[in-house]
Amino acid sequence: MFCSNYMTSYGAGSVYATEQGVVKIEIPDLSCSEPMHHGVPQTLEPSKLTAHAAELLQRYFKGDCIDFADVPVVLDALPPFCHRVLEVVRNISYGEICSYGQVASLCGSPRAARAVGGALAANPIPVIIPCHRVVASDGRLTGFSAPGGENTKILLLKMEGVEFKGLLVDKKQLLMHRMPLL
Repeated sequence: MFCSNYMTSYGAGSVYATEQGVVKIEIPDLSCSEPMHHGVPQTLEPSKLTAHAAELLQRYFKGDCIDFADVPVVLDALPPFCHRVLEVVRNISYGEICSYGQVASLCGSPRAARAVGGALAANPIPVIIPCHRVVASDGRLTGFSAPGGENTKILLLKMEGVEFKGLLVDKKQLLMHRMPLL
């Protein structure tokens, strides 16, 4: 296992990877007014992959439009449906949003919107697999399992230029086209 840290104005984050790809991302709590600094075990060495991913994440949190497509991820330990959901969500581009129902349809299970939510709650690689870009069909933010919960989700979406009407995402921004499937 390898690890690299990255810094944001919200605090530190970490990228964990094997030789095959990224297995876990820790992001800072964007809802905190004071940056949080959590330690990373000093026994883990960085790799080219973790250093590259950490650099991209640092740039992302500075507001750069980053495409993480070249960062390999490892999802082998996840159940097949969860794996499929995360593969589909990985194709949602910076600044775009999709509903849980749309993701379920793209996974071939149009009635599985709740199961999509469960799969996203288990996402070990937030931001690189942008689960924050999935919202309810009416624009509600229905949760976010990363530190800071929905407040972090709001900040990530606003950072990407997604518009809100109060606490709801403007529904007109939902992707209605079919995203390429892997």
